[in-house]
Amino acid sequence: MASNDSFITNDHADLTVPIVTEIDLDINSENILNIIAYIFPRQEDTCAECRIEFEEVIDKLINYYETSEDRDNLNQIYSIAHELTRQAERLRAVASKIEESEDSYFPPLDEEEEEINGNSYELEEK
Repeated sequence: MASNDSFITNDHADLTVPIVTEIDLDINSENILNIIAYIFPRQEDTCAECRIEFEEVIDKLINYYETSEDRDNLNQIYSIAHELTRQAERLRAVASKIEESEDSYFPPLDEEEEEINGNSYELEEK
């Protein structure tokens, strides 16, 4: 193979690695929010796990904007804060909806049980 036929040029190589990633949020036992990236080679069951504390991400973001001399992107930090607030409201709404549905949930009766609070109950066959 001639030197100019190589896929390595200028001391670097082009490499394609097929991976599948999944991103998750998790609260650990110390109540610390983590961002977790699961990296699967191809579509295998085993994966590499990368964790970073959410607060660390925010700290680095704050440090970047506090030390940056470019004030033209100041709107970016407001936009990020707005989006985090919007997503927090979405999560609270879903949690509230789930909580309300659990409060109004009555488990199905056992087949032997015929009455609830004096009301007769007949099982429907499906």
